[in-house]
Amino acid sequence: MFYFFSSYWWLLFPIGFFVFGAWDRWLAYKRSRDHLDLLRHYAEQGKDPPPELVRGVSGDMPGGPLPGEAPGAYPPGYGYGGYWASPRYMRRAYRRYYRWGPYWQWRSAFVTGAVAVGFWWASEYADWPGAEMPFRLVAIIMTVVAVGNLVFAVMASTFRDK
Repeated sequence: MFYFFSSYWWLLFPIGFFVFGAWDRWLAYKRSRDHLDLLRHYAEQGKDPPPELVRGVSGDMPGGPLPGEAPGAYPPGYGYGGYWASPRYMRRAYRRYYRWGPYWQWRSAFVTGAVAVGFWWASEYADWPGAEMPFRLVAIIMTVVAVGNLVFAVMASTFRDK
């Protein structure tokens, strides 16, 4: 048992990141659910919610059109009062533009590729006895992830407008 912990101590970091990431997502879910319950309570009473409460639902999206978009660039017939100009649609479009755009895909490909190269280098030139195999295992996994991210980056750049 001591050999396992002394050889694979570095596994504590990814497991810890996973646990804390899941905990953060759970707290964000609870926070948004409580926020929506409070808004529902105001709506059931027929009162207008305070502007701070409504602003909290809209998130951190800046006002105005999306980057690279003209102020009136919406489908014809909808105008600024329809669904296409609603804050909910704008938030979704803003998140989708940055989350699924080719910039983030290429960035992920380069970062995971650099980490994979670092682990390959460490597996070859590590000065620690017995560190070659763990570094090589992580290097293989990171190389597969980097190739996958590269494929997704090429696809995101090729099929962006479709």
